[in-house]
This record gives sequence, structure tokens and C-alpha cells, in this order.
Amino acid sequence: MRVFSRAFSSRLEALGGTTAAPSKAAAIRDMRFDAIRGLLLISMAAVHVPTLVSHFLDEPLGFVSDAEGFIFLSACLAGMAYGRTFRQGGWPAMSSRAWRRARQIYFIHLAVILPVVLIAWAFAGKMAPLANHFHDFLVHPWGSLALIPLLLHQPPLFDILPLYIILLSVTPWLLAVARRRGWGIVLAVSVLGWVAAQFKLDTRFIGNPSGWLPLRWGAFDFLAWQLVWVGGLALGESALRRPVLAGRSRFGLAAISAPIVLAGLLARHGFLPVNPILFVWIDKWTLGPLRLLNFAGWVVFLLAWNPRVPAGLLAPVALLGRHSLAVFAFHLPLVIAASTVVQLVPLSNLWQTGVSLLVIAALFLWVLWLERTPRPSAQPRQHPLFRRPDWLKFRREYDSGSGHPQGIEPQARRCNATLQRWLGCPFCKNNPAWARWVTGWRSTRLPT
Repeated sequence: MRVFSRAFSSRLEALGGTTAAPSKAAAIRDMRFDAIRGLLLISMAAVHVPTLVSHFLDEPLGFVSDAEGFIFLSACLAGMAYGRTFRQGGWPAMSSRAWRRARQIYFIHLAVILPVVLIAWAFAGKMAPLANHFHDFLVHPWGSLALIPLLLHQPPLFDILPLYIILLSVTPWLLAVARRRGWGIVLAVSVLGWVAAQFKLDTRFIGNPSGWLPLRWGAFDFLAWQLVWVGGLALGESALRRPVLAGRSRFGLAAISAPIVLAGLLARHGFLPVNPILFVWIDKWTLGPLRLLNFAGWVVFLLAWNPRVPAGLLAPVALLGRHSLAVFAFHLPLVIAASTVVQLVPLSNLWQTGVSLLVIAALFLWVLWLERTPRPSAQPRQHPLFRRPDWLKFRREYDSGSGHPQGIEPQARRCNATLQRWLGCPFCKNNPAWARWVTGWRSTRLPT
């Protein structure tokens, strides 16, 4: 538990429910975001393995799946992170950061999907579950391999990351338009795209090119699901400038959203009859109107409620959410292997549940290994003598441009004698070593 507590030793302020503008700490990260993403990752891993656990965790909160929450929360954090970068560094800093992240996710997607499809290609003849899962790929393997890097062939379970890559790639332009014109016009265009998806206008105009190419777009309708991303992006970026919900509006919105949430729960679990005609309105892949309403009700309800949970309870699952990309990428081949075992080997319900729990335990082991593995530092290695607290303090001041020679010249009397012998006093403006300090003393090779 020390890893978990160390990872989240301090609690950040909440985004919603404050009466003053969010503080800088609140705008950086809310631990509860990571905790919810961690819970969604656990639920996804369990649902993707066909056991009794997947039956109980499949949309338990109403007509809301893990995908809506995962994409929405990712968009909220993206709006906060890239919106802050946009305000501080402008378009070049923000766009390069967002596209660098999209490029990283793209290569992670390829690193996961290519070995998996090649293994499925090799063993599909002996393992029927793999043949069923990758059926479209196995029909045209060479053409599918060529289309995978173009994100035009997405086997089941491998369609969320391509959606995320595309949405993250257009995020800089969405933020730029929102900054100039406001979020109203961006959300209006996004809603129009969602409406077009409800009437299947995209398929009517595009047609079905899979007749002459082994295309597989994935289950998620892009025009529909972009609304979830744009809404989360707008919420996250707006939270940097003003409170999300404040004052009496919290109670009014809670009173409106609570019946929507309750109705979704009752209808999902059979306590409230649903007309079969309305099933198309709760379709997951096109994000039907009732499903969207149910999800929006949960978002507003949680923002208005603004629950405070002890950090110690959130820390384990929040650590999963903190490494969400690595955990999600790791869980894909894991659940495919577990599903293959469950379908090939005749196991009792107890053993199948054990396999599902092993998959969840493997996620925690993976994230603990990630947390304990030291990351490569972008800073060059420093000589041990430069690790003294005074040196670190003044180095940070000068690296940030906030230091001034007159403010630190009295420290020359306390300089390390060995350093004075090698370089002279580095705090003296008349010493040639001063130039090395300002212009890149870290490249200077010190004697050992």
C-alpha cells in the first residue's frame, strides 16, 4: 500500500461544486478522475472475459457503458491539460503536445494489435475462439495487415484506441475554434454530427466501401461518439476558467438529473418496463438518444453531488487510472487470451470467475511494476557535488529566469571549497564560470 499512498499522498481540490474560481492545483488533476478511470478499466477487463462476473458488471448503472465514461473522462483531462498549455504557451506548445500524445498512442496501438493478429493468424486453425474473434481479418489477412496502420481495419476490442487517436488529433483545432468563437459553435456542430449518425446519413453518403476493400471501421460510430469527446473537452477546458457548478444551480440540476439516473437504473435491471420499440434509442454503437440522456444525467448528478471520498480508498484504483493508457493496452491481449481459455477449456462457473479475477489481479501487478520501474529522465546526469540543496535551489531559479545575481552573491561565502578550487565561485559575475552556469554548465565535464 505504500506505493499507492505515495502515488497519491496529497488530495487535489475538486472541479465542481466550488463557489470560487478553481485553484491552480484543482485545475491540474482531480484524484477522483483517475479513480473512476481505474474502476472503468477493471470493469472493462471483467466484461471482456465471458464469465458470470461479466454478466454482473455489464452496464450495472443503467444504459451507460464503460466506454462512455472512459472517453468522456479522457476528454475532460485533455481539455484541462491542453487548455492550460494553450493559455500559457499558445498554439505551438499546445498542438505539439497533443499531436505528440496522439503519435504515442498510435504506435502503442500498432505495437499491441500487430503481434496479436499475427498470433491469431498462426493459431486460428487450432483455436476456434481466435478464428471467430478475428474472422474479418482472416478472410483477407494481407489486405487487413496493410489497412491496420491506416486505422481502417479494427478488429473487435481494438477500435477504442483508433477512435481516441483521431479525436485527440483534431483536439488542437477544436480548442482553437473554441477560444476564438466559444464552445457554443463547437458543441452545435458536434450535435449536428450526432444527429446525422442517428439517421444513418454517414452510411447513405459514403456507402459501403468494404465490398472492394477489407475495411472494418469498428463498432463505434465516429459521428455519434465524437459528441462524448467534445462534451468532455468543453467541460475540462471550461473548468480552468470558472466553476463548473456553483450556488443554487447545483441543487436544481441534481433534482433534474436524479430521476433520470434512477429511471435508467430501474429500466436496465427490469424493474421498469421498456417498450421494445425504444431499443434503438438506447443503442450503444450509435449512442442513441435515451442512452445519451442517461449518460448526461450521470455526469450532471456526479458534478452536483461532488462526493468526497477518502484518498486512501481511492488510491489503489486511482493508480490504475493514472496509467490508463498502459493498463488499457495491456488488458487487450490479456482478455483475448483469457477468453480463449474460457471458451476452449470446460470450466465450472467458479473457475471461470477465478480466471476473470486473475485478469484483474494482473492489471494491478502490471501497474505496480510500472510504478516501481524508474522512468528515463530527460535531464542529464549530474555530478554529486551539484546535488547540494543550495545548488539545486539556485539552479532552479536561474533555469526559470527568476533568480538575480545580487540575491545570491552572499551565498558565495558558503560555496563548497572544492568547487571554488575547480571553477572559482560560480555566484560571482566576474568569474568566467558564470557564463558556463547561465548558458549550460550541465555540459561541462567535471573532474572526478
